[in-house]
Amino acid sequence: MNILKLLADLAAVDSDSFERISGRRVVLASLGQNGRRAVAAAVPLALSGVLTKAYGRRSSTVLDAFSLALTLEYLESDFYTQALASGLVFPGTTKTVIQAIAKHEQDHVTFLQRTLRESSVEVPQKPKFDFTGSKNATQPALFADVFSNFSTFLKVAQLLEDTGVRAYKGQVENLMTDNDLLEAALRIHAVEARHAAHIRGMRRALGANVRYWVSPLDEDITTAPTAPVYADENAVKQAIVTTTDIILFPLDTATGVVTTTKEKAEQSIREAFDEPMTETVARRIASLFIYA
Repeated sequence: MNILKLLADLAAVDSDSFERISGRRVVLASLGQNGRRAVAAAVPLALSGVLTKAYGRRSSTVLDAFSLALTLEYLESDFYTQALASGLVFPGTTKTVIQAIAKHEQDHVTFLQRTLRESSVEVPQKPKFDFTGSKNATQPALFADVFSNFSTFLKVAQLLEDTGVRAYKGQVENLMTDNDLLEAALRIHAVEARHAAHIRGMRRALGANVRYWVSPLDEDITTAPTAPVYADENAVKQAIVTTTDIILFPLDTATGVVTTTKEKAEQSIREAFDEPMTETVARRIASLFIYA
């Protein structure tokens, strides 16, 4: 499948979606068609004032969720921007794909900044990033050749994209009080998940033992500092709102009809969902690449 077409289709705006979000159309009208398309490319919603509305219910968690999202989008946007400007050699058509992903990340940044600004919330400043992990050469690098070795670049990209996917999922509960906010976050989450899958596909093309989704069969690309990216991803149970656990599907073969082995079934369970990541863990991972 053509990744550029897939991402474009995902970002395509549904005109009806603007109609059903009351009080937001004036913002779109002031942006003009070019501005409208730019917002739609990130998330086909306009949420002027929606954070302010939500504050009356769960202000701290809603603001924290959007602040975290903006930090992660700053991180990813800067990562791809620096890579494209670094002189890194992109084999085949991969540069075109990375350029498309970079644009989506910048669109997400623009969307989140605008949403915060139009809700009269101070927009967090973009941190300084060092994607070698050396904190601007003040400590040993985690990824010294991130912008000179395409394989290392893809490994870091996978770590960042997988972090973003899990972090957005971790904030769903905080946004459930407002359907507009929830839909916006889930649309960005879907784009990030497709980015992650395609980055994994590029690694597979280079011979890496990795699936298009997080799997216990993936080769380990983490070190101690980056291990939290995949912590708890091997869960065979899913928590529900009562804090009890449920098995995703029965493993009982008492009927005598055996369609799979227990081991394969458990592997499928572990691959079935991206586990949510807490804000604390997401910020800890992001901090590996931030310096003062």
